[in-house]
Amino acid sequence: MKYCSKCGKELLDDAVVCPGCGCAIKQQSVKKDVSYDDCVKNAATTNIVAAVILAVGVLCGLFVSVLIGCILCLVAELVVLAPNSKVQKALKANVKTTDKKEYKMIAKQVTKDLKSNYSAYKWSFILAYIALAGVIVFAVMI
Repeated sequence: MKYCSKCGKELLDDAVVCPGCGCAIKQQSVKKDVSYDDCVKNAATTNIVAAVILAVGVLCGLFVSVLIGCILCLVAELVVLAPNSKVQKALKANVKTTDKKEYKMIAKQVTKDLKSNYSAYKWSFILAYIALAGVIVFAVMI
């Protein structure tokens, strides 16, 4: 049970206003840690979408328009790197340190752990490199 900070009257857990004195009750916010598992569990779906975009981009680049192929490869690269950006956000949300060296060390360890535990996360980097190669090849062709 909660108690009013002004008058001390017992309150219900979901009370917004004190029934005794009428003052507003401060709601305690619960900080939710961002899970790395939640951030990368959809990486396989993301990789499939990126692979399709990349394949269409390569086909467009070879047979339709080099510019469209270059743009689609760039889009595929941005899509495939989305799980990594979510992991970085989770890392920033969960690591409360001001030391940049310590932060970089933790970030490297998290990335290493993710690559070893999640094959989809590992494939994200491979697809990103393939998409980058497509962007470079098609940019040279323009």
